[in-house]
Amino acid sequence: MQKKYLMGFDVGTSESKGSLTDLEGHILATASAKHGIISPHPGFAEHDPIGDWMRDLKSIIRSLLDQVNGRAEEIAAIGISTIMAAVTFVDENCEPLRNAILYGIDTRCMAQAEEINQKIGFERMQREFGTLCTVEHFGAKILWVKENEPEIFARTKHITFASGFLTARLTGNYYVDKYSASSALPMLNIKTQQWDDEFCDLICPKEMLPIIAESTYSIVGTVTAKAAKETGLAEGITVICGTTDAGAEAVSVGVVQPEDTMLMYGSTAFYIGVTRERVSGTKMWSNPYTIDNQYCCTGGMATTGSLTKWIRDEMAKELVAQEEAGGENAYTALFREAENIPVGSDGLIILPYFQGERMPLQDPMAKGVFFGLNLQHTRGHIVHAAFEGIGYGIAQNLQLFADAGIPISCVTAVGGGTKSLLWLQVVSDICGITQLVPEVVVGASYGDALMAGLALGTIGSPAAIKNLIKIKHVIKPDMERHKEYQKYKEMFAKLYENNKTMMHQLWS
Repeated sequence: MQKKYLMGFDVGTSESKGSLTDLEGHILATASAKHGIISPHPGFAEHDPIGDWMRDLKSIIRSLLDQVNGRAEEIAAIGISTIMAAVTFVDENCEPLRNAILYGIDTRCMAQAEEINQKIGFERMQREFGTLCTVEHFGAKILWVKENEPEIFARTKHITFASGFLTARLTGNYYVDKYSASSALPMLNIKTQQWDDEFCDLICPKEMLPIIAESTYSIVGTVTAKAAKETGLAEGITVICGTTDAGAEAVSVGVVQPEDTMLMYGSTAFYIGVTRERVSGTKMWSNPYTIDNQYCCTGGMATTGSLTKWIRDEMAKELVAQEEAGGENAYTALFREAENIPVGSDGLIILPYFQGERMPLQDPMAKGVFFGLNLQHTRGHIVHAAFEGIGYGIAQNLQLFADAGIPISCVTAVGGGTKSLLWLQVVSDICGITQLVPEVVVGASYGDALMAGLALGTIGSPAAIKNLIKIKHVIKPDMERHKEYQKYKEMFAKLYENNKTMMHQLWS
């Protein structure tokens, strides 16, 4: 049967998405399926690999093919991405032994990260990896299971990362791409991009870890008969290595060349700046990129879109009810209340550290703060102040690029937050940057499909991807407001520093 389609599948924090394109990368169908975060204890964030990921995959495959009246046999290749980390412990049959442990929003392994830093030594960690081990890194998460769930660890045959569980489930082969493996500290040798014998001995046997693929879009196998029966795919479909969601999302909007930068407005904020060489000596992570022979600087905040969702769900229940009854979208109605709020939200500042903070603080014990509330403030003020608090955090992150000699003046904005032009304008005004919003912001699943095309050669080169991208909105900064925001940016930073000690005491 003639091959017609490329498929991409992405697992995000709160939903999965799928894209179906033709062989040249033009979108034909999209689909989504929601799931939640499992949090059995404070600071824990997990997904059920079968009940969430595999369930979503099967549902989305059916939806995509139904939309084009297509057949699974017509899919040429599939690319898969998931949230970073998603550390999954499986037995010899690729059956999960526990829920997957998510990225830095899961802070359970603070003690293990500190343990790793002390055993290796702070100076050596900086010398070997350019950073200390944190709750973001896979080694600390693996060590937590080893120390706290020894019966699970003893039964583990393979430890999979990011998209690796799903690709292993489809092909029977265990791989991880270099971009995802860059967070597998301290097991990864940064220079050789292979597992390090000495440091693996501190965490887990090297044999438990997946093969590091040469490329994100390396072909790692084909769909097995067993997987075809389980998912509704066809046996023999090509499967590429895959990657994490942010890397795939960047590719989906044409961030494929040095000096391209993506800013992702999702449940968390994440940014990727493509570079020609590895950048060291900064607070950012510097990794091999999803596109071959390039590097990138990356970082992110812990609570952005999830903060606006919390405000909607907890402070605008009537708007949610109206939407469920067939009325206006709750976010649209809520955000409209913030439209005429002035710079500085009439003295209200929000620290968006509701799940700790990633960059630039690297402080999992940071706490959210509403500062300056008075009886004249409205719900619209709270929404506007949340936009500003997130904007101040983004500005701090972009400053890391400037500190590394890579000033950023323009970014490609993606993610659900781009639906709010007000939010984008606030961030542009605070940061002094222009933001480009593509017409198609399907997200990481589209990038997965595009990389599947690169693997097959039906998409000739990464540069060809840029020709598929059309820009819908250009958000330019109001430089007068940018000047006005400077004092609030300073107060935002001081508010954290002045309360850091008490935030940490709340954890003791």
